[in-house]
Amino acid sequence: MSPILDSEEEKMENNHDKFNYYVGCIFAILQGTFPRRTRIDTVAMLGAEQCEETFDHGRYTGKYRRDGEIVDLIEELEFIYETAHWLFQTGYLIGNVSVTQIGRSIFVTLSPMALEVLKIVPDSIDATPAAESFGTKISKAVKAAATKQVGDVTSQALSYAVKLGWNSITN
Repeated sequence: MSPILDSEEEKMENNHDKFNYYVGCIFAILQGTFPRRTRIDTVAMLGAEQCEETFDHGRYTGKYRRDGEIVDLIEELEFIYETAHWLFQTGYLIGNVSVTQIGRSIFVTLSPMALEVLKIVPDSIDATPAAESFGTKISKAVKAAATKQVGDVTSQALSYAVKLGWNSITN
């Protein structure tokens, strides 16, 4: 799976859209490997691979090969790491999201809270007998490389989870 953000119409408009997209990608990866902890390969997630330019005289450059071109992915990789870190800190992920001597590491699985969010089939969104869970919708959108749809469904899922949590606190 390598959801890629390279066409102009598929680029994220703001950090919220980008955040929702990467949350969806992370959830889709982890849903497919659950219950195993999985190392999230952020470079592969961007459809890139290490190349000669990734290191210059032993110094990390953040440059990778994607679609035959050398591109600087350091900011995008940082954004994905911070997204995973937020998910970890807020209880959606179990495992380790850390900075080590060899770089940043995301080695996680879905928490019970994340599993519940992904299983939700909200009546208000889709009450048909063949209604799909948020998790199924996110996975399908990631596989289809439907960037906007991944972000939209993820945003709905997180908003729905917050609403349910808030209602349980206030009632």
